[in-house]
Parts: sequence; C-alpha cells; structure tokens
Amino acid sequence: MVGSQDSCIEMSEECAQLRIHVIGCGGGGCNSVNRLMAMGIQGVETVAINTDKSHLQTVNSHRRLLIGAGLTRGLGAGGLPDVGEECMENALEPLNDILRDSDLTFITVGMGGGTGTGVAPVVAKQAKRTGAIVISIATTPFEFERGRRMEVARLGIKKLNEHSDMMLLLDNNRLLDMVANLPVDQGLAVMDQLISEVIKGLVEAITLPSLVNLDYADLRTIIGHRGVSTILFGESTDPDGAVQDALSNPLLEVDYEGATGALIHITGGSGLTTKKVTKVLNGISEQLDPRAQVIFGARVDPSFRDSIRVMAVITGIHEGPRREGRRSGAAAELDRTVEELAFARRR
Repeated sequence: MVGSQDSCIEMSEECAQLRIHVIGCGGGGCNSVNRLMAMGIQGVETVAINTDKSHLQTVNSHRRLLIGAGLTRGLGAGGLPDVGEECMENALEPLNDILRDSDLTFITVGMGGGTGTGVAPVVAKQAKRTGAIVISIATTPFEFERGRRMEVARLGIKKLNEHSDMMLLLDNNRLLDMVANLPVDQGLAVMDQLISEVIKGLVEAITLPSLVNLDYADLRTIIGHRGVSTILFGESTDPDGAVQDALSNPLLEVDYEGATGALIHITGGSGLTTKKVTKVLNGISEQLDPRAQVIFGARVDPSFRDSIRVMAVITGIHEGPRREGRRSGAAAELDRTVEELAFARRR
C-alpha cells in the first residue's frame, strides 16, 4: 500500500514538471503573447521573439528575444521572410536554451510579414528536435492585403506545417465577419483574444483538475489525426446556443464535416450538469465523421455562472475552403495551399 502511495506521489511530481512554452514570433505573435499574459495564464513560459526592438519592448512576456540586431539594427525584417529566417538561424543558441526539455510548444504567428513568417518554421524545427509536441497557430492575411503578403503567407504556411504536429489556421477574413461593427482597434484585438483563449483553454484542459480530465496523452492522440486542423469556439447560457455559436463561427473556411478527430473542452458554472455536457458533445460530434475519435473534458468554474463555453479542436479535416464563390489571385492560391495541406496529410 505504501508503495502504491509512493507511485502516486511520484506520478504527480512528473505531471507537475510538464514544461510548456508559448512562443510569439514577429509582431502578430508577440501581440498574442502579450494578451495571454494579461489573461493571467499559469503553468507556461511565454517567449516573445522579434527583430523590431521598439515593438518587443512593449511586450509583457517571461522572456524576450531580440534577434538580428546586427543585421536589421533592431528595425524589423522589412517584410522579408529570408531576413527573419537568417536572424533566427543566427540566434539558435539562446533559442535552444529556452526550448531545452520542452514537452509542449505553442507557436503563434501572423503569416505574411517578414519576421514571423521567417522565424516560426525555424522555432518549430528546433522545438521538434527536443521531442516536444509542436502546435502552431497561424493567422492568414486579410484578403485586401493581396499580392506579395498573400504569397509570403502561402509559402510560410507550407514551411511551418512541415515542422508542426498540429497546424491551426485562423482566417483573418472570418474575423471581419465577426467584428464588422466594432471599432478598428477593438476588432483587431479580437483575434489576439481568440488565439489566447485557445492556448489558455488547451493548457488548462490538460493541467487543471476537471470533472472529466484531459491529459498530455489525449493531446498526442488527437494530433495523430492527419489533415488540416481548426478551432470552434462558442459561448452561451444554454448548450444548444453554445454549440450553435461555435458552429456558426469557424475560424477557418474549411468543410469540417467528416473530420476524423476532436478534442472538446466544456467549461461552465456550478449549474453545469451531465445532461448539458452531453448535449454539447452530441451537437459538435454529429458534425464529424461517424467514426471520428472524440476526446472531451469538462470543468466547473463558478465565475462562469450561467454561461457554458465550448472549445473544440477539430482535426483530420480533409476538405479545403468552402466559400460562396472562389477568391481570385493570391487569395485563391492561399486557398489552394490549404487544400494541398488537407490532401497531403490525408495520405
């Protein structure tokens, strides 16, 4: 009996040592880290990486890494991913020191710029070498940005995907639909908030005690499903409303019906019942392949009162963008890249 107790204590100590990093690459990624810190996330080490010294100084994170000072003089990469990549390659020693013994690494980046697009694939590659699970969360450019920025994003997404266990793509154009009537500054902050909620939700789902626990092994299982991945996120005072909110606001225009895996986490107040949890799970899972693997967790947080929040990581998406009418030019190329990723991961 004593030996059993010792084993339990030993196991708890191992769980407590789970090392999680959240790394923001470039301006957009650093903004997400800043937001995450403001939300009071626990159990992670945040890192902000940039070539722009003035922007980096405004970011609140556990570590800040200015790269390429000799090359860019701290003034940014000028929209050139090759410059961002070179700056990161020249700073592998401090990066590897940060990533040493990492178990789970989140990378957040806004695709299309020079620093983030160039840096993120290098960070992902180095994190993989430590044996960490690498989850990359990348936003795509607004359609009105067009031309070169779209092309830069397309190539960057392909490179980042090569070194990521899970690639979560979030379309900024979906953001426009969601925040059309908000002031500009508030609207642009919404995506940072959503990315931060996703990371915080996943971290808390596998590190905090819940009614139904998710763990690190569950995460490994879900990321084994091939295909593109995205997030469904919804909140309401009733289960049906939470599901509808999530399904009506996908953050990537893909056909998630028929997806082969989902990690669903539900948070609610003290009135969160088994019946409500089941209704949410049924509402999400019936959109997926009948043979889909669904792993779920549920947690009571009294601060939620009557609200129910659902966050679902949908994996194994094998169909590309579903839009009313095709986009043209560079935006269409970006859509085709998403389709290629879905097809490539299917095999």
